[in-house]
Amino acid sequence: MKNKISGQLKFLIAYYGLLQSLHLLVLIRAGFLLLQGETAPFPILPPPGGWQEQTLPFMFGLAGMDVIGIILGIYYSFTTLFKQENNALLGILSLTIFISGAVVFAAGTVPSGAWTAHPISYWSMVSLFAPVPYLYVKLLQSKTK
Repeated sequence: MKNKISGQLKFLIAYYGLLQSLHLLVLIRAGFLLLQGETAPFPILPPPGGWQEQTLPFMFGLAGMDVIGIILGIYYSFTTLFKQENNALLGILSLTIFISGAVVFAAGTVPSGAWTAHPISYWSMVSLFAPVPYLYVKLLQSKTK
């Protein structure tokens, strides 16, 4: 279905697609390093005592869900921007997975002290993803019209 979308929405969708592409690369790198027994890399730097052993399965499970949301987000961004097919429901699904994952990630990592030990790392992630909830709201509003 071809829909005319505003310049602001196009920008947000392009930003989201680029951000999710970079997110995928970061996850691949982090997963590779963690599987090799290395310490957690930027931006998921560990708390002062390191990540507890049971934290890694949590991180890998969350990364698996992230990858699904990322692939859907990249596909949504690509089809919307380059094929002019704005499937808002696909965008909403991707963003729901992403935002839910971010909340779970924060709930699992803030109490560990990692955010306090590495505020620049964690708050830069928050800053980079700050426009994403606004895109989510815009897509939800487009489905109620």
